[in-house]
Amino acid sequence: MKEARLHITEGMRRFLDYPRFAGPTRLLILETQYFFDASWRRAAESLGWAVASVPSAMVGDLPIEHVRTLFTTLGEFKPDFILTSNYAGMDQEGLFSRFFEDARIPYVSWFTDTPRMILYDRKLYTSHYAVAATWEKAYTQHFRDLGFEHVFHMPLATDPALFSGPPAHRFDRPVGFVGAPMIKEASEAWDILRHLPDVQAAIRKTLDEGRATRTNFTEGVRALLEARYLDGRTTSELRNIELCFIYEATRRQREAMVQLLEPLNIEVRGDETWRRIARNAGGAVGYFDDLPKYYRDTAVNLNTTSLQMEYAVNQRVFDCPAAGGFLLTDAQPDLAEFFDPKTEVATYESVEELPDAVAHYLEHPKERLEIILRAQRRITAHHTHAHRLQSLETYLKERYAG
Repeated sequence: MKEARLHITEGMRRFLDYPRFAGPTRLLILETQYFFDASWRRAAESLGWAVASVPSAMVGDLPIEHVRTLFTTLGEFKPDFILTSNYAGMDQEGLFSRFFEDARIPYVSWFTDTPRMILYDRKLYTSHYAVAATWEKAYTQHFRDLGFEHVFHMPLATDPALFSGPPAHRFDRPVGFVGAPMIKEASEAWDILRHLPDVQAAIRKTLDEGRATRTNFTEGVRALLEARYLDGRTTSELRNIELCFIYEATRRQREAMVQLLEPLNIEVRGDETWRRIARNAGGAVGYFDDLPKYYRDTAVNLNTTSLQMEYAVNQRVFDCPAAGGFLLTDAQPDLAEFFDPKTEVATYESVEELPDAVAHYLEHPKERLEIILRAQRRITAHHTHAHRLQSLETYLKERYAG
């Protein structure tokens, strides 16, 4: 079947045939609902780039006026490349992907969730001008299998306009964790699979036996369940099975962490369902306004990494120290790429270690302070969104300049 394409007229071709990366970089952001949008703009402007943005959509149809704005901006702004998150703003039929290919404009999507939840097995989006930037390098082969020629490892980072400040010396709480308990999300995921009770039982058995690990999860659900549970399933069903693994594993992980630390009076913040399992629970903490102060005002902030991340670290690893907070995190393999594991970050190997580790750092405030300050220096020098955009710019210039 012939692929549908948006026709580029001769007049539009004249507008679009300009040299890429011939001067200061020009970035066009497809704005959706991700918090990265504003951070990218600030980071790009700090680098002296020209930045434009157009409204887009995370899910659902793009209104015709937004399509018109996109095409007008492409002709008038003449971007060197386009940037979006998790392929937001890209249509399911791949029309925009093929248009950017025909227009010869590099378009980069920064994936910060497993691509199987976003692209799954669809091979509609690849071309010489498509770049999959992934925070988790374990998904590189999946992108290759989908046909992506260009796959760029782009770890998470922080926005110093939001997360910065000196460490505190007085604290509102000894131990804290900010994040949803995933009770609602897991319940909804189980409910979606209610027509597949044998699959539900197999998922529970896999989790109960500890066979769902970060390593085999990145290989896909076929590394977790026998073929008899998966053969003949629709793409939607396979996606929901994978989501159920993520949400239920995260729910169990966070519940175990909190229950172990109840004697140390851990405070948890997220949604109201925390109250079902934690004595000291509160509401949500706003990412853009309240979270930096919460990190600073907590003596020991906890972190636990999602099942979907085999090597990568999550946002807290950068945001918390940058804000002046002390973080105790699970020992992800990529941590050593970002911090000196002996002096700039505090880690634990298993949840069973947590009570002793937390007690140790509560008793050693000077050690906490030194780790925060070293981590802040490292983040400022190497791990802001501006640093990530600079690395991406170098990668793109090597392939598309001229």
